[in-house]
Amino acid sequence: MTGRRILVTGGSGQLARALRETWTGDELILPEESVLDLGSRVAIQGVCREVRPEVIVNAGAFTQVDRCESEPVLAERINGEAVRWLAQAAAEQGALLVQISTDYVFDGQASRAYREEDPTAPRSVYGRSKLRGEREAAAAPAHLVLRTAWLYDAWGRNFLQTMLAAAGQGRKLRVVDDQWGSPTSCRALARQIRTAVAENWRGLVHATCAGETTWYRFAAEIFRQAGIPADLSPCTSADYPLPAPRPAYSVLDGTRRASLGTDLMPPWPAALAEVLNEPRP
Repeated sequence: MTGRRILVTGGSGQLARALRETWTGDELILPEESVLDLGSRVAIQGVCREVRPEVIVNAGAFTQVDRCESEPVLAERINGEAVRWLAQAAAEQGALLVQISTDYVFDGQASRAYREEDPTAPRSVYGRSKLRGEREAAAAPAHLVLRTAWLYDAWGRNFLQTMLAAAGQGRKLRVVDDQWGSPTSCRALARQIRTAVAENWRGLVHATCAGETTWYRFAAEIFRQAGIPADLSPCTSADYPLPAPRPAYSVLDGTRRASLGTDLMPPWPAALAEVLNEPRP
């Protein structure tokens, strides 16, 4: 097989699957989490030395936001310390480290889309651990940190799948209408990652689908496009208090992408249509 060796962490996750199904021209290696265990420095070093990748894409993370609040040590280990080990391994191999980060590094109090240079102020354990991951990744001589948000696709556990399953069961749905963000399909992000690597992007870049909406309006668009009747009504975040605070407004400005190269992130309704109409990339 020709092309570069791309090592992907989080091999069973929804983003890893999208990378596997959309990335052509290179050799993708996606070990099982039991082999490439982000909680183990020895495992990370061993796999990287065996594979000798030219690119490491860290698609793995501890993403259970509320569980992070009760397990902060584990969150720091997987989302922060593991990235330091990956950065060290990337440096040893002369590889590019691509770190996937999140809108949760911001406090959600902005009145316009967040730019890469805006101050971070995470309000949750998850956000703080992912911010540490950004800083650890930046220690790699060659690194690219991509912040994204509201990931979903036709597979995995995500908001889209939850909504479709609930509607199929005829359940009444109340969805928060006061949290704003940009729903982003894993396949759209995967294509952008591949292109960013091919075009030698570096540094910190925001990578979400274009536009903004609320969870309630996202749900309404899911049902509209899918042609599924649903008993859907809006509510506020206060109606459903959770252990981890959510950003009220976490839209990410995507202007920098166009300055670096090819911007492949579509408007979020178009990305949703692709997922609903073509379940597999």
